[in-house]
Amino acid sequence: MTQHLDLFGQPVIQRRADFDGKNRLKLIRCWGPGPIACVIGHNPSDADGTKDDPTSRWWNNWFQLFGFGGYVGVNLYPWCSAKPADVYARVDGIDRGDWSARDELHFVNLPAVVAEAKKADQVFVCWGAIARDCLWLEHVIEEIQSGESPYPDLWCWGKTASGAPKHPMARGKHRIPKDQKPILWRAS
Repeated sequence: MTQHLDLFGQPVIQRRADFDGKNRLKLIRCWGPGPIACVIGHNPSDADGTKDDPTSRWWNNWFQLFGFGGYVGVNLYPWCSAKPADVYARVDGIDRGDWSARDELHFVNLPAVVAEAKKADQVFVCWGAIARDCLWLEHVIEEIQSGESPYPDLWCWGKTASGAPKHPMARGKHRIPKDQKPILWRAS
């Protein structure tokens, strides 16, 4: 990929987002040559094909600093909301028989997450302590690290007290330094 620079010598970021209805399956950012990462978060906020949110801006800066050519952001849940409580309500709805939400999760989102993780040069996870559905979390990890090869290791930027991979927007003592070296979270 050819790298394009703006007037200040900074890489021009090519932005794209893939949606299935209102659900964001992928957030794509590319700016030049180098490895492409897959980043797995919890749920999409409001970044899309034209704008970034605080998390994607952090990713843009970190991946450029560490020599990546771009990344694809995917999530455990595809439902766009800045509030995890909205996502919890959808998950709880599955337990009450919301088959539409279950199908979106299992048959649309999960294959997208697994495909992006398996084709990335390196996979990063960052859902923080808000990922409370341990069965779903383990299912996603198992799908990524089994089946057809490759079986990628999962990297993070730090761990919470419970061992969850920290989110870039963590605050206080959990804040991740902008130059944090990647940490192996779970080997395949």
